[in-house]
Amino acid sequence: MERNNRLVFSRSNAGMKRKFDEAISILEYSVMLVELFELEEFTHVIAVQLKLMLGETRHTRIKREKVTIDQSLIKKINPHPKLYPVKGGIQISKTGLAEVPEELFDYSKQRIDLVSWRNQVIFKTSMEGKLHEVTVIDFIKEMADKIGGAQADSRLPYKSVIANEHISILLVGIAKGLFKSIGRDYKQRSSMNLAHITKKIEQSQASE
Repeated sequence: MERNNRLVFSRSNAGMKRKFDEAISILEYSVMLVELFELEEFTHVIAVQLKLMLGETRHTRIKREKVTIDQSLIKKINPHPKLYPVKGGIQISKTGLAEVPEELFDYSKQRIDLVSWRNQVIFKTSMEGKLHEVTVIDFIKEMADKIGGAQADSRLPYKSVIANEHISILLVGIAKGLFKSIGRDYKQRSSMNLAHITKKIEQSQASE
């Protein structure tokens, strides 16, 4: 197992690092609110933040040739980020039963590059006798566009029938995989964030 799983920040300016930290903080708070308080509305925020961090792209033309520029926030911080590989995604059987793994990612294996990570299958379902697979990046983008209010960019109309409970499991699982990959202790940060919220509530009540 890798001992050093910290994300290396290279050639980044203070502003970009601050933006990255803010996005991670928003993600941590959102995951906590979904897990501890069952505020499913915050899955919207998780979806958009994951797209911003891991799958933001811009289409342009260079010398009349259409090209796609990767503008993911994680790549602006580290040009060669690596994340833990998928251990097992959600699979829907022909009878409609869902197989949900305890862990989405395998933390005992070496981390892989961002492109390979994006193209891993994380959801499988059978429709009209055919097996359909959804990759990590397509799921993130579809959910961000569908439920997160991002610009419409639907590319998976027949794969968008994922149950809400599975959407939440996958989005939270991907976020936790990202935290682990960059050396962020989610449990510790969650406790700190919860204590911060509690303190603010107590201060607000005391001032009334």
